[in-house]
Amino acid sequence: MSRVLEPELATRLAGLTLRARRTVDGLLAGMHRSPHRGASAIFKEHREYRPGDDPRLIDWRAYARSDRYAIKHFEHETQMRGTLALDISPSMRWGSSDTTKLDHATTLLAALAYVLTRQGDAVSLITFDETIRDRLPPRSGPAHLDYLMRTLAAPTTSQTKTGLHASLDKLIEHAGRMGLVVIASDLLDLRADALDPVARIQARGHQTVVLHVLDPAEIELPYEQPFRFEGLEGEPPVEVDPKGIRRPYREAIDAFIESCRRRVVAAGGRYQLARTDTPPEHTLLRLLRAS
Repeated sequence: MSRVLEPELATRLAGLTLRARRTVDGLLAGMHRSPHRGASAIFKEHREYRPGDDPRLIDWRAYARSDRYAIKHFEHETQMRGTLALDISPSMRWGSSDTTKLDHATTLLAALAYVLTRQGDAVSLITFDETIRDRLPPRSGPAHLDYLMRTLAAPTTSQTKTGLHASLDKLIEHAGRMGLVVIASDLLDLRADALDPVARIQARGHQTVVLHVLDPAEIELPYEQPFRFEGLEGEPPVEVDPKGIRRPYREAIDAFIESCRRRVVAAGGRYQLARTDTPPEHTLLRLLRAS
């Protein structure tokens, strides 16, 4: 576990509580409210008794005060299901420093898994490139967390390019009932329909978060000398003078980031840029405080 989640980061995140912004479906007692109604420990409100209602739910004290039958309206507390999706395509294995995009994404998802497990939620994991690779079912508890961390530390090796549309479509089947879906990827799939499945994930009742993981060198192109850039997913190499193209490049990358943000938000999801030079806890604090 130490390869993924450093003790200091685990300590900082231990006190955080991640609550879903919407009601979620579930089976076990936990921290998250469910739309399912019934007799539970959490009183919601009174409503007028209607024929067919369970007489056991009549509030006789309210009847004594108002001479009208009123039903106690309850809501369950329920366990949330979190689905974590990690892009393991070759482009994620690049970094301008000792930390690759895959390293950073792995730490972010490990931290979220840690928080969710601490509050009793079930967490599942998938890794993907152009299709689903690793697939861990939703479970809770320390043993499952340890297994999930070990999978994050050594995901299946990928040699194929990013295929967001196909992979996220398959994720919908894996995510199951409504809950939280967190996708960590550099989103380097330029097809116009790459992020379309986010809307379908949302339509299934999930709260979808996209962590857009990018290296600062990808954003800023800070190099001064001519470089030979080689594609990591089959693209041909190209000779470039960074100083000569820096301005149009930055305009293009800014437009790409804004396009990704706009498409995710338009689909009903939440977008968070996750630069690899930003401490993971800072990214997650912004995410959690916006929940």
